[in-house]
Amino acid sequence: MIEEVFIYGLMDKKTNTLRYIGKTTDLKRRFRRHINERFLHDSHKDRWIRKVFDDGQEPELLLIDVVNKTEWQYWEKFYISYYKFIGCNLTNGTDGGDEPPSTKGRKHTGEAKLKMSKTKKGKPIPWLNNGEARSEKHRNNLSKSLKGRVSPNKNKKFDDELKKKLSDSSTCKKKVKQMDLDGNLIKVWDSISQAQKTLQIGHISEVCRNNKTYKTSGGYKWEYLLKNE
Repeated sequence: MIEEVFIYGLMDKKTNTLRYIGKTTDLKRRFRRHINERFLHDSHKDRWIRKVFDDGQEPELLLIDVVNKTEWQYWEKFYISYYKFIGCNLTNGTDGGDEPPSTKGRKHTGEAKLKMSKTKKGKPIPWLNNGEARSEKHRNNLSKSLKGRVSPNKNKKFDDELKKKLSDSSTCKKKVKQMDLDGNLIKVWDSISQAQKTLQIGHISEVCRNNKTYKTSGGYKWEYLLKNE
């Protein structure tokens, strides 16, 4: 049986223009990841998606082609090149055909680094504070609350038994269940950090704690593994 790969696009409904081209084997899941992870990174594509939501819209998923799994790299490159040629202002950072992460090995010149630094100065970090800029009052309150504070553990020495107890009690070390959106178990991970590093996603702990903002992470449901499971 020939495995199929979908070449898809993300459309800006407000301007009716194509802004991104990618590939996936699951259109709905990949689309949800684009939406759920828009605050996780700061790529051109993520900034565009955040702006679309700021305007009260969301991107529209467009199926461009269905190709053989062995040929997706050629076709992704082809469609990115073609749509750029006809004038589409795509947010893709590469020419396509990349296995994630697509920026691996990329080197920036000193001039490019300086330019990126200048464009980010004074702007909020998108994956902190939900991408919102902290007000002057908020920043002052944070500064005042931290001034003169001394850690209660300063100069304290912990024995190995207590260190192990503290480590075992950490929520980051708890085993977590990865499930699809129907609640079917996919995998049990030894820790949140292991799952996040392997899958390159964030906010798993927020999902496990039933945070109202995060119902899923990476297109999956997550729960702490109970001791009796």
